[in-house]
Amino acid sequence: MYKIYTAFERGRMFHVHPKLWRVMKLSFFICLIAFVQVSASSLAQKINLNKRNAPLWETLNDIHKQTGYSVLCDPEILSNAKPVTVKIKDGSLEETLKACFIDQPFQYVINQKTILITPAKSPVPILSESVAAIKLTGKVTDEQGDLPGVSIKFKDSNIGTISDAKGNYALSVPDGKGTLVFTCVGYLTQEIPIEGRTTINVQLKVEAKGLNQIVVIGYGTVRKKDLTGSVSSIGANEIKSQPINSFNQALQGKVSGVQITQASNAPGGGITIRVRGGNSISASNDPLYVIDGFPISVPVAANGASGSGASYANPLSTINPNDIESIEVLKDASATAIYGSRGANGVVLVTTRRGKLGQANIEFETYAGEQQVVKKLKLGNAMDHLNLKNEQLVNLGFPLRFGNPGGAYPQPVASYGEGTDWQREIFRTAPVQSYQLSITGGSDKVKYLVSGNYLNQDGIVIVNNFKRYASRVNLDATLSGHVKIGSNLTASRTVNNGVSEGLVAGPIYEALTISPASPVYAADGNYQLLNLGPGTGFASTPNPVAVQNTSTNLLTTDRMLGNVFGDFSLTEGLKAHISFGADVQNSFRNVFFTPQTLAGSGRNGYGSNGTSENINTLNENTLTYTRKINANHAFDILAGVTFQSNRLQTTYQEAENFPNYVLGANNLSAANTLDITSSRLEKWGLNSYLARINYRFKGRYLFTVSAREDGSSRFGANNKYGFFPSGAFAWRISDENFLRNNPAISDLKFRASYGITGNDGIGLYNSLPQYTIGKTVFNDIEVLTNQVSRIENPDLKWEKTAQLDIGLDAGFWNNRITVVGDYYSKKTSGLLLYVDLPATTGATSVLRNIGSVQNKGFELAITSVNIDKGANGFKWTTAGNVSYNENKVTALANGVDHYFSGLTIIEVGKPLGSFYGNVFDGVWQTTQQIAAAGPLAQAGSLPGAYRWKDVNGDGVYNESTDRQVLGNGLPKFVFGLTNNFAYKEFDFSFFLQGVQGNKIYNTFTTLIDAQYNHLKSYYENHWTQSNPSNTVGGIRQWVLPAVSNFAIADGSFIRLKNVTFGYQLPTFTKIIKKARVYFSAQNLLTFTKYSGYDPEVNGDFNSNTVYGRDNFNYPPSRIYMLGLSATF
Repeated sequence: MYKIYTAFERGRMFHVHPKLWRVMKLSFFICLIAFVQVSASSLAQKINLNKRNAPLWETLNDIHKQTGYSVLCDPEILSNAKPVTVKIKDGSLEETLKACFIDQPFQYVINQKTILITPAKSPVPILSESVAAIKLTGKVTDEQGDLPGVSIKFKDSNIGTISDAKGNYALSVPDGKGTLVFTCVGYLTQEIPIEGRTTINVQLKVEAKGLNQIVVIGYGTVRKKDLTGSVSSIGANEIKSQPINSFNQALQGKVSGVQITQASNAPGGGITIRVRGGNSISASNDPLYVIDGFPISVPVAANGASGSGASYANPLSTINPNDIESIEVLKDASATAIYGSRGANGVVLVTTRRGKLGQANIEFETYAGEQQVVKKLKLGNAMDHLNLKNEQLVNLGFPLRFGNPGGAYPQPVASYGEGTDWQREIFRTAPVQSYQLSITGGSDKVKYLVSGNYLNQDGIVIVNNFKRYASRVNLDATLSGHVKIGSNLTASRTVNNGVSEGLVAGPIYEALTISPASPVYAADGNYQLLNLGPGTGFASTPNPVAVQNTSTNLLTTDRMLGNVFGDFSLTEGLKAHISFGADVQNSFRNVFFTPQTLAGSGRNGYGSNGTSENINTLNENTLTYTRKINANHAFDILAGVTFQSNRLQTTYQEAENFPNYVLGANNLSAANTLDITSSRLEKWGLNSYLARINYRFKGRYLFTVSAREDGSSRFGANNKYGFFPSGAFAWRISDENFLRNNPAISDLKFRASYGITGNDGIGLYNSLPQYTIGKTVFNDIEVLTNQVSRIENPDLKWEKTAQLDIGLDAGFWNNRITVVGDYYSKKTSGLLLYVDLPATTGATSVLRNIGSVQNKGFELAITSVNIDKGANGFKWTTAGNVSYNENKVTALANGVDHYFSGLTIIEVGKPLGSFYGNVFDGVWQTTQQIAAAGPLAQAGSLPGAYRWKDVNGDGVYNESTDRQVLGNGLPKFVFGLTNNFAYKEFDFSFFLQGVQGNKIYNTFTTLIDAQYNHLKSYYENHWTQSNPSNTVGGIRQWVLPAVSNFAIADGSFIRLKNVTFGYQLPTFTKIIKKARVYFSAQNLLTFTKYSGYDPEVNGDFNSNTVYGRDNFNYPPSRIYMLGLSATF
């Protein structure tokens, strides 16, 4: 944009108009300097100057001081200014400017006490406003409202003006046949023919992808063209391009190097986010989330009863995505080292919207729709299941159980028919609705944003529901030319009526495994509790309809997140920033099972409740110094100190045997048996010192050095502080003379960085000794004892990640095509692993920093403007990205090359958490075949038994020794593709995303016994003498190995994630500035070979060593929505 030089020192910031603030966020290191109002001056005012080889900016500042005229210009163009030598006594403003601008590569316009300076174009006739004959007026706006500071020029002349704070302008021109040119950095230039009109209004469109786009980085911002690190950005327009309920949905498939997996598709369900792979075995692999400068902690939800689904809550669901201005993902060490011991897993920066200068601008958005289960599995019916059980009994030498006139269930199997479709019983068409209202506005002194949001989303599983109530107030106030203060405050409440998920728990598991012969209701009208009845031989699977309708699983979370800050201009280029903030979260979980559920029937009612209070406080203090020495040298320096602390307190109670169930878990004291009462208090603190230097030489050689020292209470006594440095270099090749005028290459930048970051997610007290209270008998008297359960480890420290990144940014044909590519290699050392201890210590093991993991890969992001026929013509743009990551364990404890964790193995040279088990090798067909195999056949094998491969080739099958790596749940490739189309008032977009190269462990396929229901294909394809299948064994009482490839499936998929069609409504009233209606559909199509509900699964989303297990997780829904957005 433009800079106003005033009587203050050059470079000092005083006041920023809100629209110019938007411009600053879209432009390259541009600031608006407010000015002190002086007495009115005129063109006739006399000026005295005596300069010899003086900088032009210094001369302009003297002119301002003598006349009161403000000077607007892009500070970067002044680097090309020639020194000024001038001697004027009692000269006019016009005479003085002409003398100063002789042979300068600029042109100027005088209008309304403002001197506008722009780069000179080809010589044009200079027309004086005094000879103009037509006066034009109008208003300039953008999508958000009034747009001040826009340059309006009469084409091929020096006649021009600037739009005022409300976007209004007035300009006199010689005739009505010319053209007005509207320009503003960060916006697309528009040329409008006058065509005899006297009023011309125009709306400028944001040039969001320009090199002058402002990118938020840790503790500051930088122009995209000056960025030395690897940072991916998502703007407000992209976030709002489709209806979303949590901001992680805006990142999925849109950002290279980031994999997001919906661990649970329940409303408010949990997520897994990995930035450039997983670094740790036992510490956290989650990125650091920073909301408006506040590094938040992922909270611990209040505890609930076992299997209540507490672990599947999404901590980001409390943040309203409609309030977000931008999301930046910091990926390499150059970008993340400023966050030190918390930067190893990447950093996600969320910046919320702020107030705008001008009258109140009201935005309203709403959408409503319905959700349907994407896919139902083809299961067997009642007759299939009963016949299978009969077949099993006959194979084992027992009589028929069903259809046997002398048995407990004499009615014919055919009389059961199809039975109960349990999927139809638990799934439903579910509504979703959202309402968002925001108000922005302000004056030169105070600007504000106030917003509110209400979301009500039913789940596709009966009873399940999620509600969010959110509000936000962001304020900015200018107290003087040197002092600004502001605040960010959001308050929210989420109410999650959740469902249990996982093996042997939850309605998904129950609906898939309960017998379809079992009815929903028994003959007495009450719920059928036991699976069909006693003596069936079926699993004790609960009735999912009864569980959902008569039990309670409610999680309520209240959150208050905010900070207050002050910005102080101390001297030329030197500014201070001080902030104080807090993140307070309180949650309450209420779980209750009545006797009508299987869990509560044997206990006469069973309930629990838990509470948690998490208080996170932060104080940050930074100094920034910015200096441009001359056209060749510019730098800025950041230094700061921060203090953060956290306090978590939880309580938990569990009881059973209730005399009545009216109040459920809300009155645990009414229970006759109080089983468990517990409480917990945890604290941690972090003191940090940070610094960063950005240096630019000739605007094309860019250097960044940053460092942070963290002192953490989590670390051992000998390692309380850790130091995390990084360095980066970038070379703007396209600014070199040999490429500067190349019409094909509009941007080319090489980047390289290296640095060290840490991971402090190691637990709070693992460095300290721990004692447990026990009991022993001494002299026939029971006494309490303190027993060592963990010894002290004063050397415990953070896990350390060293990362190299090499990148290339390119733009072609005026950036119609942009390409961003990165190669990275990072190695995490000092992994936290348990080492066995001698029994004499009293403890079994100790946590130590040993082992290492490597991630390396590449990322590619491409955008293109395929067709652009102008403002109202056809436009088609494309954005795509693909990421490849290769993960492997490079070292473990001394003398150890693998750890086996049941389902997966951690082995040197293999990816983290590879599935490890036996290899299915067909089905034994005949007794002769079994006899000939000898020890290769399991003892007791009969025709129809599962056959397993002799992996080690010793001639004997042994489950424990004949195992191998079966695949990995981590995908090799993650990708996304978006296409946007627009024509006049219509817009259309579709979004594809997917993964490739990963495996899924499908738990459902391991339940091969007749006590469970199965897929229809199992009934049709399992081995019998008349159907000698070699893919599915016969039905006896075979037991599969603990882990085998029988349950491993390909997890690759491509999904049509979103399709949106919109129409910009014509405005018939001055009250409504603009309005848009749209239709949006999500999860329309998924292309995959996976036989389960959905390939995007991670049932162990809190685990670092098990990734990609389908543990009867909540399936996704197909959503159809109608929406309306309007601005008033």
